[in-house]
Amino acid sequence: MYTILIVEDEAQIADIVKEYLQREGYTVRHVADITTALSIVGAETDLIVLDLMLPDGQGEILCKHVAERYNTPVIILTSKRSEQSRINGFAAGADDYLTKPFSPRELVARVKSILKRAKPHDNIIRLENGITIYPDRRGLTKNSIEIKLTPNEYKVFLCLVNNLRKIVSRDTLVECINSPDAVDRIIDVHIRHLRQKLEDNPKHPTIIKTVHGYGYTLGVKCNA
Repeated sequence: MYTILIVEDEAQIADIVKEYLQREGYTVRHVADITTALSIVGAETDLIVLDLMLPDGQGEILCKHVAERYNTPVIILTSKRSEQSRINGFAAGADDYLTKPFSPRELVARVKSILKRAKPHDNIIRLENGITIYPDRRGLTKNSIEIKLTPNEYKVFLCLVNNLRKIVSRDTLVECINSPDAVDRIIDVHIRHLRQKLEDNPKHPTIIKTVHGYGYTLGVKCNA
């Protein structure tokens, strides 16, 4: 089920929003400031309900951060009613803008609409060992903890995932990176870094296995 983050410093409003969203089966987290939100938001955050006037700054800062980094939908929920405030909110990357006082039922309807359009769950890839891949956002988590990968590390790992039960040669992985600077020796470096980030014991890898003389293969299965 989807995970929604509420960023709202008015406890009464946050409690109402949380209650209505939980009734729909969503996993809901609540924080009251930008700093805390930045520390917990990640690839597994499917949508953010965001106030603009927060104790440590303007919500547009967080909106821009998540829109650029995670492509996470944001619904602004604020008492700011001016046209310029709406323009600023959408310019920061918001997907919707709702002013207070508001209808909780209308908010839930907007949440459902945006999630249906922007975050289809059938596009998530779940592997053994608690690994989840979010292709739309180029995100990856292990045991619900975000794992930060470089673009090329992500491409290498996704290539292995897309070739489950197959041995993938270094040449094929080089093609997946699709960069003029990519050579087969670079692949070994990316694999080493991936193991450091994903394996419980990088010296004895079980997720990315080496097939000597051929290349690499994924040592985990895809969960249904």
